Amino acid sequence: MPPSVTFLKFKDTLASTRYRASIPEKHLLMNGFQNGNDIFICSKHGWPDELAKGYKRIVFDVCDDHFLTRHEPHYREWCKWADLITVNSKVMQEIVSRETGRDAILIPDPYEQPEKRPRVHEKLLWYGHATNLGDLERILPTLEGHEVEVVSNFPGMIQWTPENMRAAFTRAGLVIIPTGKSMAKSGNRAIEAIRRGLFPIANPLPAYNDLGIWTGDIREGVDWALSHKGEVMKRIFSIQEYVRNEYSPHRIGKMWEAALNSLGL
Repeated sequence: MPPSVTFLKFKDTLASTRYRASIPEKHLLMNGFQNGNDIFICSKHGWPDELAKGYKRIVFDVCDDHFLTRHEPHYREWCKWADLITVNSKVMQEIVSRETGRDAILIPDPYEQPEKRPRVHEKLLWYGHATNLGDLERILPTLEGHEVEVVSNFPGMIQWTPENMRAAFTRAGLVIIPTGKSMAKSGNRAIEAIRRGLFPIANPLPAYNDLGIWTGDIREGVDWALSHKGEVMKRIFSIQEYVRNEYSPHRIGKMWEAALNSLGL
């Protein structure tokens, strides 16, 4: 019988809660696992250590690089205590190895949404946490003349809800994804855009390398996509097939199964 598991969850408006806890948990519970006190799967920061008491094994899921932020002590401590470390990107895996001397298991983020038919037109969409708004503000001056819809949790903007995101994706013709300083992020924002039938125009990020999307200058990518709509449509169809196979909740769930079973309970 598989071990029992408990995921530490935050609010569902956080992508990491959905991709790294809710979706994997759903798969595990459908495949013989139960909720219980064998394995505690925790992530992020801002929670008391006492939450981990009473479990036989601890899995620390590292999905952001905080080794040079004020949260560094928490991440070093839990990387030391954990029986197993999991990460969401190859770069994050390399960072954990460099900073802690420990190996981590790479489990990508799964896709979340139903697949929609491809389309491309002039309306641009950006979505993300308020902490990433600086990345958008940096490139907005280069997009003068283009309409950009923004969905975030920042006051005064269209607020992130499942309903608002569905509506924004429906209105959009391209998704723009400027990236910040961290190269350890997963590809989840691009993957979700692809699932929704949209072509992502992104700054370079290692997690995007396998997706076949535009990576480079955002304005240049937007101009190229709008002048090569037929090629963009072909690419979306091809990329959707790849994402359907490589990032399915079932495939990623099997990776979680293997990781947890390796703990020997």
